[in-house]
Amino acid sequence: MAELEVPKVVLRGHGKGDSIILPMGGLNAHITRLASRTETGGHWALGEAWQEAGFDNPPHVHDEAEAFYVLEGSYTFYTDADPAEGIGPGTFVFIPPGAVHGFRTGPDGGRLICLWPSTVEAAFFDGSIPPAND
Repeated sequence: MAELEVPKVVLRGHGKGDSIILPMGGLNAHITRLASRTETGGHWALGEAWQEAGFDNPPHVHDEAEAFYVLEGSYTFYTDADPAEGIGPGTFVFIPPGAVHGFRTGPDGGRLICLWPSTVEAAFFDGSIPPAND
């Protein structure tokens, strides 16, 4: 008789988890995955990301919701309306399915907590460039 697998709580400290560098427009986003889609039953993934000054993630659309929580720096978030400028620490940004969105970092770069749909996590972590050893 097969044993049932008991769910296990996952604890990861700062900087722990799978990390990648996502190049875009000549600049980089440094992303550490804290919870994978596999760990969440395919529902979502969570990560921490920091981007260099001027990093630009151009407007795009997903069929699933996405969210960000700004930890450091400043951002301009592109929306389906006018851009929201000067978005800083402590701001939660929720993007519903089908909403046009993207962001650009300010002059000091920025750091975010990211809640991704499983399809976005797959695009990031399946074939991205691993980080260089610092």
